[in-house]
Amino acid sequence: MRFIYRSILISGFLCCGFSSYAGTLCNDDETSIFDCKFSKKIASVCMARGDGLLVYRNGTREKIDMEISDGGRKNNKFYFSYRPYAGGGEAHIKFSNNGYRYYIYDKIIKADDGHDFSAGIVVYRGDKKVANLGCINNASIRQQAYSSITRESYRNIDTE
Repeated sequence: MRFIYRSILISGFLCCGFSSYAGTLCNDDETSIFDCKFSKKIASVCMARGDGLLVYRNGTREKIDMEISDGGRKNNKFYFSYRPYAGGGEAHIKFSNNGYRYYIYDKIIKADDGHDFSAGIVVYRGDKKVANLGCINNASIRQQAYSSITRESYRNIDTE
Protein backbone atom coordinates (compact mmCIF):
# COMPACT_ATOMS: atom_id res chain seq x y z
CA MET A 1 0.00 0.00 0.00
CA ARG A 2 2.83 2.42 0.84
CA PHE A 3 4.36 1.79 -2.60
CA ILE A 4 1.13 2.95 -4.28
CA TYR A 5 1.08 6.20 -2.32
CA ARG A 6 4.78 6.80 -2.92
CA SER A 7 4.10 6.37 -6.65
CA ILE A 8 1.31 8.93 -6.42
CA LEU A 9 3.64 11.34 -4.64
CA ILE A 10 6.37 11.22 -7.24
CA SER A 11 4.24 10.85 -10.35
CA GLY A 12 4.29 14.11 -12.20
CA PHE A 13 2.34 16.09 -14.71
CA LEU A 14 4.62 18.87 -16.02
CA CYS A 15 8.15 18.80 -17.32
CA CYS A 16 10.44 21.78 -17.41
CA GLY A 17 13.80 23.42 -16.71
CA PHE A 18 17.10 22.30 -15.41
CA SER A 19 18.73 23.20 -12.15
CA SER A 20 21.92 25.08 -11.53
CA TYR A 21 23.63 22.38 -9.44
CA ALA A 22 23.08 18.79 -8.34
CA GLY A 23 21.69 19.56 -4.85
CA THR A 24 18.62 21.43 -6.05
CA LEU A 25 15.99 21.50 -8.77
CA CYS A 26 15.87 25.30 -8.69
CA ASN A 27 16.77 27.19 -11.86
CA ASP A 28 19.49 29.83 -12.11
CA ASP A 29 16.94 32.66 -11.72
CA GLU A 30 15.44 31.14 -8.54
CA THR A 31 16.43 31.04 -4.88
CA SER A 32 16.32 27.69 -3.12
CA ILE A 33 13.95 27.68 -0.13
CA PHE A 34 14.21 23.92 0.60
CA ASP A 35 16.11 20.99 -0.94
CA CYS A 36 15.45 17.45 0.24
CA LYS A 37 17.44 14.55 -1.13
CA PHE A 38 16.04 11.04 -1.30
CA SER A 39 17.99 8.01 -2.50
CA LYS A 40 17.48 8.81 -6.21
CA LYS A 41 15.38 12.00 -6.33
CA ILE A 42 15.30 15.54 -5.02
CA ALA A 43 12.39 17.68 -3.83
CA SER A 44 12.91 21.45 -4.01
CA VAL A 45 10.90 24.55 -3.20
CA CYS A 46 12.16 27.49 -5.23
CA MET A 47 11.36 31.20 -5.31
CA ALA A 48 11.76 33.29 -8.48
CA ARG A 49 14.09 36.20 -7.77
CA GLY A 50 12.01 38.80 -9.61
CA ASP A 51 8.37 38.19 -8.73
CA GLY A 52 8.58 35.81 -5.76
CA LEU A 53 6.71 33.04 -7.61
CA LEU A 54 6.96 29.78 -5.64
CA VAL A 55 7.38 26.39 -7.25
CA TYR A 56 7.77 22.85 -5.92
CA ARG A 57 9.66 20.33 -8.03
CA ASN A 58 10.27 16.63 -7.46
CA GLY A 59 12.45 14.39 -9.60
CA THR A 60 15.97 14.56 -10.96
CA ARG A 61 17.86 17.20 -12.91
CA GLU A 62 17.22 15.14 -16.03
CA LYS A 63 13.49 14.54 -15.44
CA ILE A 64 11.04 16.54 -13.33
CA ASP A 65 8.28 14.17 -12.15
CA MET A 66 6.08 16.77 -10.48
CA GLU A 67 5.91 20.56 -10.56
CA ILE A 68 3.46 22.76 -8.65
CA SER A 69 3.50 26.56 -8.98
CA ASP A 70 1.55 29.16 -7.05
CA GLY A 71 0.91 31.23 -10.17
CA GLY A 72 1.86 34.41 -8.34
CA ARG A 73 1.01 35.95 -4.99
CA LYS A 74 -2.69 36.40 -5.77
CA ASN A 75 -3.10 32.64 -6.32
CA ASN A 76 -1.53 31.37 -3.10
CA LYS A 77 -1.03 27.63 -3.11
CA PHE A 78 1.83 27.66 -0.60
CA TYR A 79 1.41 28.41 3.10
CA PHE A 80 3.94 28.64 5.90
CA SER A 81 3.52 27.78 9.58
CA TYR A 82 5.89 27.52 12.51
CA ARG A 83 5.76 26.38 16.12
CA PRO A 84 8.60 27.10 18.53
CA TYR A 85 9.61 24.43 21.06
CA ALA A 86 11.86 24.75 24.08
CA GLY A 87 15.26 24.31 22.48
CA GLY A 88 13.93 24.03 18.92
CA GLY A 89 10.91 24.33 16.66
CA GLU A 90 9.07 22.98 13.66
CA ALA A 91 8.40 24.76 10.34
CA HIS A 92 6.05 23.69 7.52
CA ILE A 93 5.41 24.70 3.95
CA LYS A 94 2.04 23.34 2.82
CA PHE A 95 0.56 22.99 -0.66
CA SER A 96 -2.18 20.84 -2.19
CA ASN A 97 -2.54 18.96 -5.45
CA ASN A 98 -5.16 16.53 -6.79
CA GLY A 99 -6.74 15.81 -3.39
CA TYR A 100 -3.42 15.47 -1.54
CA ARG A 101 -1.90 17.88 0.98
CA TYR A 102 1.88 18.04 1.11
CA TYR A 103 3.72 19.33 4.17
CA ILE A 104 7.40 20.07 3.77
CA TYR A 105 8.86 20.20 7.24
CA ASP A 106 11.98 20.71 9.24
CA LYS A 107 12.08 20.03 12.94
CA ILE A 108 14.60 20.60 15.73
CA ILE A 109 14.00 18.98 19.12
CA LYS A 110 16.20 19.27 22.18
CA ALA A 111 17.62 15.89 23.16
CA ASP A 112 19.78 14.66 26.03
CA ASP A 113 22.92 14.78 23.89
CA GLY A 114 22.17 18.01 21.99
CA HIS A 115 19.48 18.38 19.34
CA ASP A 116 17.67 16.01 16.97
CA PHE A 117 17.14 17.36 13.46
CA SER A 118 14.70 15.95 10.92
CA ALA A 119 13.24 17.12 7.62
CA GLY A 120 11.06 15.65 4.93
CA ILE A 121 7.64 15.60 3.31
CA VAL A 122 4.44 14.31 4.92
CA VAL A 123 1.52 13.61 2.57
CA TYR A 124 -2.15 13.48 3.55
CA ARG A 125 -5.23 12.45 1.62
CA GLY A 126 -8.14 13.83 3.62
CA ASP A 127 -7.29 13.23 7.27
CA LYS A 128 -5.19 10.14 6.59
CA LYS A 129 -1.41 10.34 6.45
CA VAL A 130 -0.30 8.30 3.43
CA ALA A 131 3.45 8.98 3.36
CA ASN A 132 6.30 10.38 5.42
CA LEU A 133 9.43 10.69 3.32
CA GLY A 134 12.53 11.70 5.27
CA CYS A 135 15.40 13.62 3.72
CA ILE A 136 18.79 11.91 3.69
CA ASN A 137 20.62 15.24 3.60
CA ASN A 138 20.79 18.01 6.18
CA ALA A 139 17.73 19.81 4.75
CA SER A 140 16.06 22.82 6.29
CA ILE A 141 13.54 25.47 5.32
CA ARG A 142 15.55 28.62 4.60
CA GLN A 143 14.95 31.83 6.52
CA GLN A 144 13.41 33.57 3.48
CA ALA A 145 10.31 31.35 3.80
CA TYR A 146 9.56 32.78 7.25
CA SER A 147 8.96 36.26 5.83
CA SER A 148 7.96 35.56 2.20
CA ILE A 149 5.31 32.84 2.25
CA THR A 150 1.71 33.51 3.34
CA ARG A 151 1.24 32.45 6.96
CA GLU A 152 -1.37 30.05 8.29
CA SER A 153 -2.04 28.45 11.67
CA TYR A 154 0.27 25.61 12.68
CA ARG A 155 -1.13 22.07 12.44
CA ASN A 156 0.48 18.96 13.94
CA ILE A 157 1.38 16.75 10.98
CA ASP A 158 2.72 13.71 12.86
CA THR A 159 6.26 13.60 11.46
CA GLU A 160 7.07 10.40 13.34
